[in-house]
Amino acid sequence: MIVASAPAARCADAIGLGPWHQGAVYGATAALAVSGIIWLVLHYFVAVPGEYGPQIHPLEPWMLRLHGAAAMAGLIIYGSLLPVHVRRAWSLRRNIVLGIALVSVLLLLTITGYLLYYAGDENTRPVISAAHWVLGLAVPALLVWHVVSGRRQTRITETPREHTENDT
Repeated sequence: MIVASAPAARCADAIGLGPWHQGAVYGATAALAVSGIIWLVLHYFVAVPGEYGPQIHPLEPWMLRLHGAAAMAGLIIYGSLLPVHVRRAWSLRRNIVLGIALVSVLLLLTITGYLLYYAGDENTRPVISAAHWVLGLAVPALLVWHVVSGRRQTRITETPREHTENDT
């Protein structure tokens, strides 16, 4: 049987997320992406005829509410990655470029989301909104790329130990 050496296994365990934490990250990302995409489709492509012309779809405000709630959960969940996952990966120099890209995009999404909610006016809102949803659409792909790259790096750095007579 081939087993990863103790140092390689410790490195992987030091960075890898537990099942609950991993599920929380994927769940928050999915909730944010799905609610954001549904809002985009409703806002830009679905209008409901009204007495005085086209009106917003009745689900549009509910998608924004769901998106806001998922954003609050996402802030907690993504923030929980900083003290252990991000710090340990940084010190081990693992998946740095994609990690920085993902953290940067999440930070920009937080800033643009804040600006949309608290600081946007008629002139700035369309620009901030476009930046927010373009960045938001990139997150699922960037997260998948980050995870796949990290797992690939873990497999590459794991070195099999030598067979001993007790292994047979």
